Amino acid sequence: MKVFIGSIIVLFLIGAGIWLVLSPSFKKVGETASKAKEKLKGEDDGEQPGKHE
Repeated sequence: MKVFIGSIIVLFLIGAGIWLVLSPSFKKVGETASKAKEKLKGEDDGEQPGKHE
């Protein structure tokens, strides 16, 4: 049982470390996705791509 609990704690620590390393990437991905969403929204409204006011 102690080995099982220790393994869970180690996996949690590894996962937390990976999350901390990648968290700046999540922000960049979110910004890119929002830009793409705005661009697609503009095209759906009949606007020319690249001409946002």
